[in-house]
Amino acid sequence: MRIVVIGAGKLGGTLAAQLVQEGHNVTVIENNPEAIKKLLNSQDLMCIEGNGATAEMQIEAGIKKAQLLIAATAQDELNMLCCIVARKLGLERAACRVRNPEYYNQIDLIKNDLGLAMVINPELTAAGEIARVLVFPAAAKVEVFGKGKVELVQNRIPEISPLVGLSLAEVYKKLKLQYLICAVIRGQEVYIPTGDFVLQANDIINVAASHNDLERFFRQNGTINLKVKTVMIVGGGTIGFYLARQLSSLGMRVKVIEKNLDRCRVLCDLLPKATIINGDGTDQELLMDEGIADADAFVALSNLDEENIIVSLFAKNNSKAKIVTKVNRDTYAEMAGMLGLDTIISPKQLANGGIVSFVRSLENASSESRIEALYNIIGNRAEAIEFNVNEKIQGLTSTPLRELSLKKNILICAIIRKRQVIIPNGNDKIEAGDSVIVVTKEYRFSELKDILE
Repeated sequence: MRIVVIGAGKLGGTLAAQLVQEGHNVTVIENNPEAIKKLLNSQDLMCIEGNGATAEMQIEAGIKKAQLLIAATAQDELNMLCCIVARKLGLERAACRVRNPEYYNQIDLIKNDLGLAMVINPELTAAGEIARVLVFPAAAKVEVFGKGKVELVQNRIPEISPLVGLSLAEVYKKLKLQYLICAVIRGQEVYIPTGDFVLQANDIINVAASHNDLERFFRQNGTINLKVKTVMIVGGGTIGFYLARQLSSLGMRVKVIEKNLDRCRVLCDLLPKATIINGDGTDQELLMDEGIADADAFVALSNLDEENIIVSLFAKNNSKAKIVTKVNRDTYAEMAGMLGLDTIISPKQLANGGIVSFVRSLENASSESRIEALYNIIGNRAEAIEFNVNEKIQGLTSTPLRELSLKKNILICAIIRKRQVIIPNGNDKIEAGDSVIVVTKEYRFSELKDILE
């Protein structure tokens, strides 16, 4: 697919690189020569220096032959203008980054006029991800499928756990619940496990099940799952605002620490249920005075990855809070994980997963199945994909799973049939109308039948 990306910053540059890896023909328009140089040094794509909001630049980038434009600059107004120009030049589909809550709240009014097939709001997506984790604090990460019917959660097995030393077959026999352990991280290795896989302490497991079964799974394994009632957020930017608003609506007591006084005044007006503190979130004395030791959850959302890691480590050593850390740089995310910070949020990676899912769906819009959701899990080393099965698929539907010849390192971890969640065994079948969740380590699937040999 021919795709034009406008903007080569954190989001645009990462997205362009991922789309190239997916096999797409990508052209990037960027007015910063240093950003272009950095992208060209690492990726095989075409870059044009200039203003992506001009017809001249878009025509030079091949917009008239493109199937999609993605406007991903840091300025909402510029992104919307880029989409308007592309629309006038005949492009049918565009994806637009819109971060400002005021614009985002009214985007439906102008979505058709802008030719928008997708609106990208990394900050809102990140806030939603954090909120899900705080609702389910036993998990390090939570992804949702089937409109919330199935959750895929990540959790580290502690040193003392009844699961240590058991094979998955023994675990399933012991815990009579509807769940599936569909991926395991052990050291630097990632496994799509079979029934004879034996769990060890400090393994990071990814478990798929309904929310109720997941709660029972963690409870039966001795994992403390206290409800989060009080949350301290360091950083009152866009993510902090979206998150505080969501958590306040859930009845949690939220305290936001923000160093910019003018921003604090704005937040006081926008978040009447939250407590807004004007101060430096890296000030350890301030954190102690504001009650970090008693907080149920602590979220670090400053603009600097280093600050977020440092204050998260301070919170880890001075409280029993569930800790969530925003880190954009991949190398820093790995470092934070090594330091014991398990819940790492990267807005750009979350946004990329949504866009890649959308692009793959466009590629196969008329096929028997389409992608409903796609998540990069385990540091982008595996994917969890939800397919909607639109009609019967030759050789796949109505056949017991045990008779299917699946490619290696693939696991069908859940089937959603109407309101029923099925954690499948070999006797279950995929039928037309189902939603099917697949975890894969080595492949990038665009349609469900690709899982067959």
